[in-house]
Amino acid sequence: MDLALIEKLMRLLEASDLQELDVNEGGMRIRLAKKRSGGAVQEAEPVAAMPQPPRDAPVDEPTSHRIIAGMAGTFYRSPSPGAPPFVTEGTEIRDGQQLAIIEAMKMLNPVEADTGGVIARILLKDGDSVSPGTALFEVEPK
Repeated sequence: MDLALIEKLMRLLEASDLQELDVNEGGMRIRLAKKRSGGAVQEAEPVAAMPQPPRDAPVDEPTSHRIIAGMAGTFYRSPSPGAPPFVTEGTEIRDGQQLAIIEAMKMLNPVEADTGGVIARILLKDGDSVSPGTALFEVEPK
């Protein structure tokens, strides 16, 4: 994705009524979000990364990948009360698939997978509070 395309996407988002834009192209993913009134920025979806071991520790290949929260709010596993959850442990997922919702300031923000695999563990209960960096799911590569 080139810089000119990113700038064009930013202008399109600004001129539209959309609050965010998510584009996948050639293996690269970009998500843009508008500033909310009051100067607060609606954060994009979580970006997950495994913590790095200390340099003197033996390096083992991680067997699971953690998907983390990118914003503070309330974690919900299903689209509405009484509805089945988006995923359960053992569910095979794909990159970009919605896994949960984080409600923040009366806005429902999707939590999407940033990798494919199988949900190994769901680390929170429905209705738990989260902050940026809170681990939500462990995903085993397929």
